[in-house]
Amino acid sequence: MARDLDIIIFGATGFTGKHTIPIVSKFSKTNGRHLTWGVAGRSEKKLKNFLSQCEKEAGTSLNDVPVIIADVEDEDSLNAMARKARIIINCCGPYRFYGEPVVKACVEEGTHHVDVSGEPQYMEKMQLKYHKLAQEKGIYIISACGVDSIPTDLGLVFLQQKFTGTVNSVNSYLSAWEEGDSLPGPALNYGTWESAVYGLAHANELRELRQQLYSSRLPSFKPKLEAKKYPHTTDLLKGWALPFPGSDRSVVRRSQRCFYETDAKRPVQIETYFMVDSFFRVIMLIIFGAIFSLLARFQFGRNLLLKYPEKFSFGMTSHEPPSEEKIAKSWFSVTFYGEGWKEELANADDQYSTPVNKAIVTKVKGRNPGYGSTCKCLVLAAITVITETDKLPSGGGVYPPGYAFAKTSLIKQLDENGVTFEVLSEKDLSSVNN
Repeated sequence: MARDLDIIIFGATGFTGKHTIPIVSKFSKTNGRHLTWGVAGRSEKKLKNFLSQCEKEAGTSLNDVPVIIADVEDEDSLNAMARKARIIINCCGPYRFYGEPVVKACVEEGTHHVDVSGEPQYMEKMQLKYHKLAQEKGIYIISACGVDSIPTDLGLVFLQQKFTGTVNSVNSYLSAWEEGDSLPGPALNYGTWESAVYGLAHANELRELRQQLYSSRLPSFKPKLEAKKYPHTTDLLKGWALPFPGSDRSVVRRSQRCFYETDAKRPVQIETYFMVDSFFRVIMLIIFGAIFSLLARFQFGRNLLLKYPEKFSFGMTSHEPPSEEKIAKSWFSVTFYGEGWKEELANADDQYSTPVNKAIVTKVKGRNPGYGSTCKCLVLAAITVITETDKLPSGGGVYPPGYAFAKTSLIKQLDENGVTFEVLSEKDLSSVNN
């Protein structure tokens, strides 16, 4: 079927969509590409206003960019939108409420789909419901294509590629900071806060979903990587490490399961943490986490969290979006510590009889994690789907980004555009373990 456009940004008038527009404008015309694109949403006037606002950052006129009217509550409009493009970049969240109608339209119309969801329940539900249908249509549905969770998922793929031998386990440490003096005001968009509230409220759905999604557990490998559920320090970074409550671990585990079940590769064990610079902040986060967890369980509590985000997030989020100046000063990094063996065994299920004898430290780093790096990851992921389809998993399907993009040039493209991947050190552990 001939398509009018290569790419459509759906939800282009939202905060993420707004920051995606100039990046699509840039990357659609780089590296010899000449990709066509448009924007979609409920209001033609609002879409045209946003295009006008983005012209300065894009560095070019956007007057001729096609505008498509589509609404998540209007199935026909979503199908008509999906028929116009090779891939939909879906920026309309929370995906728990607004994601599935767009995925359904894309599957029905044979259109690829990417989004920036960090919501495990939504992602795994889409895999359960649409994986086989997507394979029948030969299309790719790939969520978590932002900083949730490309840096961690593809970061682990990068670590494995640089590790000669077999990786057994990895600990990842997320750090975030502002350069210079910290500016007042929220750092997170309200949509991210809303997704977190509902994600925790419905976390009990995951067990049943996973029982339906997977017929068996992954095999247990030794040495087993034990999770540290308490604040602790690491030689890699300054500060305190706490268990990361985001979706990175669940996304990585889905990728590792795909590598094991489809490619017969030994799955890597992973635990994910985030860094806090002082013990005082550790205490404050523990108090915040306890209050947040309690309130999110009840409708009354969720109403309070959503009505007064500034108070319950200690000013981290608000109904007002973060300032452009503040997000431009923000940075993130994910540091990985991996252990394994120099030697490879013949089969993915084989167990090693010797202690691990090799370690590696790698890092993924970028500016403006919520919107700059996230939008670069999202747009380059979408372009990779339609330009390197032959390097994606054969036949189509619903996949996490690490498995979907492992054989593509996406890591290289990100590294060349501000989301950097590097090896920090390698170490022989033979003498340590003898």
